Amino acid sequence: MLFISFYDFYALITEIYLLSSTCVLLIYGVILNTSFKRGFPVLDQNIGGLSAQILIFSLWLNLCSKTPHLVSWNGLLCHDFLSFGMKSALLGVALLWTFTVFSYNRIEKINFYEYWIVSMLAIVAMLFISDSFDFLVMYLSIEFQSIAFYILASFKRTSEFSTEAGLKYFVLGAFSSAILLLGISLLYGTTGLTNFGDLSNFFLGITSTNTFFLNTAIFSVVLIEVALLFKISAAPFHMWSPDVYEGAPTNVTAFFGILPKLVLISVILRLLFFCLSDITEIINLTLVICAFLSMIVGTFGALSQTKWKRFVAYSTISHVGFILAGFSTQEFTGAFGALFYIVIYTLTALATFSIVLSFRSMSYPATYQLRYLNDAISLIKINPMLSINLVIILFSMAGIPPLPGFFAKAFILLALLQEKLTGLAIAAVILSCISCFYYIRLIQTMYFVNFKTITVFYPIEKEKSIILSISILSLILVFIKIDLLSNFVQCMLFL
Repeated sequence: MLFISFYDFYALITEIYLLSSTCVLLIYGVILNTSFKRGFPVLDQNIGGLSAQILIFSLWLNLCSKTPHLVSWNGLLCHDFLSFGMKSALLGVALLWTFTVFSYNRIEKINFYEYWIVSMLAIVAMLFISDSFDFLVMYLSIEFQSIAFYILASFKRTSEFSTEAGLKYFVLGAFSSAILLLGISLLYGTTGLTNFGDLSNFFLGITSTNTFFLNTAIFSVVLIEVALLFKISAAPFHMWSPDVYEGAPTNVTAFFGILPKLVLISVILRLLFFCLSDITEIINLTLVICAFLSMIVGTFGALSQTKWKRFVAYSTISHVGFILAGFSTQEFTGAFGALFYIVIYTLTALATFSIVLSFRSMSYPATYQLRYLNDAISLIKINPMLSINLVIILFSMAGIPPLPGFFAKAFILLALLQEKLTGLAIAAVILSCISCFYYIRLIQTMYFVNFKTITVFYPIEKEKSIILSISILSLILVFIKIDLLSNFVQCMLFL
């Protein structure tokens, strides 16, 4: 019998508020946008501002809710330090992302209020993913998020590239969802369980005895792992990422690159270190292989790129490889390193897309989004402050000390050495050194290559400059007060 208490609703107060506010916003947009009396007004900036306000109140609600370690809704959802920390980080970053894309929507004339509604629904799905404590909730939340992503990827209906990106993402995403559902079905057919806590107790102390039951359970876990690795674009399941990043509108690419990986990494952490930890020890080699392949594909793939969005996509694949390397240790130190890495990556990605969205050239009376890396030639002469910020970001992504990216990679490498994964640690160091080449090559383009024709840059908007300043300041504060972020990550690991 389903028993629902007051605590169930209290634990979901952030999600309930965000979802109900989004529905009210949708009704408001439909009524006003089709009003003949008001002249069918364009509501993009209006709905965008209200969406930012809703995110502010959602973040405030989440921070004020002192929810203890609580499993609610008959074991379907879990509210602990991990979900609280991830939801706080997600809502904070989502709020900054909204201000980043305001001016882009205005300049590109993306005058569809539905863009904000779909984005808010995707954020609601991410909150449920971070709370999920059952495979049924996890699958439904991921599918809810994926449907919103398919719409966003093909949102620019006049662009054939956007349509292609949405179609490719839909086909490959549906395939990965089928694999995830097959893995969950096999695991349920084998054990009769879908709850994370029940599965953790069921597999407690399982041995590597060669039985049909164990082989089926291992195969089902591998299928689930493959589907989740596809969602975070880890090699060799990365084939969709560069094409979708390139074809989707830049504001949507920023959404894909900043937010989803934060919550997907948290649910993978919950599965690998709590729900299926005993099975994961048996198939740990798959994590090591995927981490190694992701670092190789991301590093060498980025070397040959000439466009900003594909460059960021392959760089992201390389970073995902480091996160998987932390998971492959199966120890607290590796989990700490992976969580620390994803927080630093999110801040860096936010700053990166703030700059990418700011690269616009003027050809009176229109402006054009700059797509190629070579468009940053002699940026130091055109906009010195923007070039300095980009240098800080690139050095952090490359892992140059004393920036936070160095500490993120150092924590992963120390965890690998502690668990005797020396080969993977050496490969990570070598590939990280190789990746420094294309980051430094971009810096050389900005500082030491003279332009033949002068590109007139469109001035960076106030919103983007504020978000860029906040992102850079956060990276610098993390470097100065790294112990505060370390304590925050450690608190999230008390599952």
